[in-house]
Amino acid sequence: MGFWENMNEELKNAVEEGWTVVKESAKIGKLRYRMHTLHKEAEKAFARIGGIVYEKTKACSDAITPEVEKLIEKIKEIEAESEALEKEIEATRKKESAEKK
Repeated sequence: MGFWENMNEELKNAVEEGWTVVKESAKIGKLRYRMHTLHKEAEKAFARIGGIVYEKTKACSDAITPEVEKLIEKIKEIEAESEALEKEIEATRKKESAEKK
């Protein structure tokens, strides 16, 4: 076999190996994306469950366990902090627009 034939054979092998790696990587990427999508779906379901429990406990506090009570308090703290941040954002926007005038 001549030099060019060897070179051609080596290039073919390298391309085949490269495509194999690309195909495997693409398959892994697709599987990871699917796994991510499944996790997001589960998070949405958990959030809906949590929302339902939260709404039910607001109406009837007899069914609240200490763990749920702590989580409800945490949600209330987050809501209050979120409202404060929204007010701060609004104040900052007003200040910036006033300074531009």
